[in-house]
Amino acid sequence: MRIFNKESLQLISLFELTTGVAPIDCLVKDRVYFVVDKKDIGLVLAKGGMKLKTLETHINKQAIIFPYMKTKEEFIKKVISENVKMKDSENSLKLFINKQDGRKVKRDKEAIKSFLERLYNVKEVLFRW
Repeated sequence: MRIFNKESLQLISLFELTTGVAPIDCLVKDRVYFVVDKKDIGLVLAKGGMKLKTLETHINKQAIIFPYMKTKEEFIKKVISENVKMKDSENSLKLFINKQDGRKVKRDKEAIKSFLERLYNVKEVLFRW
């Protein structure tokens, strides 16, 4: 279940005003993460990413865009890597990540975990390198 606080709602509104795209979800950490329908990614990154740079200037933080996919498996492969191995059990999802992809994932690990829980109802996400 997604619950938005006042800050998230303001960022979602600003994102939509700046890019012309309504994000599906938003998460505020040291950077701001947005999930956008995969068909709208091009609109967000249009004009050499100027819309996104304008947004970052307004929020004074780096904005990271993740594509929304129909399944959690597609989301993981798009956000992390095609090389990720997954073990899905009733209570948890284990992601086995190689060292090369691990460096990329460590920075965004908490956001990825949160989006898997919020958008795909995954109760527990475990990362293994």
